[in-house]
Amino acid sequence: MIEPIRVASDNGGQLQLQRLGAAPTSGPVVLLLHGAMSGSRIFLPSEHGLARYLAEQGCCVYVADLRGHGDSQPALGGPQPIRMSDLLQADIPALLEWLRSEHPDQRLFVVSHGWGGVWLAAALIRKPQLLASICGLVQFGVRRRALAGGGFTRFARRCIWGALASIAGRFKGRIPACSMGLGSHDESVDVHTVCLAWERGEWRDLEDGFDYASALKSLAWPPSLYLAGDRDRVLGHMQDVRRFAHELGRHDAQVILLEKGRGCSRHYGHTDLLTHPQAEQDHFPLIADWLAQRQQPTHTQELFPRCSAADVEGAAYIT
Repeated sequence: MIEPIRVASDNGGQLQLQRLGAAPTSGPVVLLLHGAMSGSRIFLPSEHGLARYLAEQGCCVYVADLRGHGDSQPALGGPQPIRMSDLLQADIPALLEWLRSEHPDQRLFVVSHGWGGVWLAAALIRKPQLLASICGLVQFGVRRRALAGGGFTRFARRCIWGALASIAGRFKGRIPACSMGLGSHDESVDVHTVCLAWERGEWRDLEDGFDYASALKSLAWPPSLYLAGDRDRVLGHMQDVRRFAHELGRHDAQVILLEKGRGCSRHYGHTDLLTHPQAEQDHFPLIADWLAQRQQPTHTQELFPRCSAADVEGAAYIT
């Protein structure tokens, strides 16, 4: 059973949450957060998906849509433009605050996909008081910089994701991701612009100049599990995922490559590592086990400490 919930956000936001699983529960409370050109359906495809799987394992699962996505308001293309600051300073904090009030005695896990993991990190850096309620993060194909890959990968990023999408956005007033085959949901031009800037350069806010990289240095980051598909060459390359894990600093971090023949029955790309039915046998059990282990307050294992970039590049734990 899926229960719809509305959460009020600043700047006129009304966010759609979908709850699955028992509430209250003794199991983990998990928020699932989509990324750019996507929505909550990536966690709820057809009759399977990560949300349903985790609910069946005893988790209380909340699947979110940020403004401009799904049934959340304001809708994309309306009179009110959707800016990156709305997501980082209003929507994500509103969701975390609501969950903290709904589950005051339980710590929270957040599972993110793609740019959703970077947005979440940026929101937490701006409001570090929210970190105290978060027990761990699971990141699917999450990276900020896009440096890895060969010639075709660079071409796809620069020409299709970058130039063509931006040109189309200027004409249509939104990034037409669906018609361009770039994603399952059209995207805000401002959000896309900021993502491109962060992908290619420094981690700074384009509106007020806030330096996320510098502010991050003083924070204690939650335990995190990073997963990348072996066929995700453009949007979540394994080397870029590792690089993001290192950028977040010293924390309990585990990086796993999902590849056929080494714990997985098939090759995974950026989207099907969440939507393919076989994921329920290949790596969803790993997620459930990781959540259960880190729900225990005595868990303090640190899987790779802050060190040189070369050391972190080799610190992948492969299933």
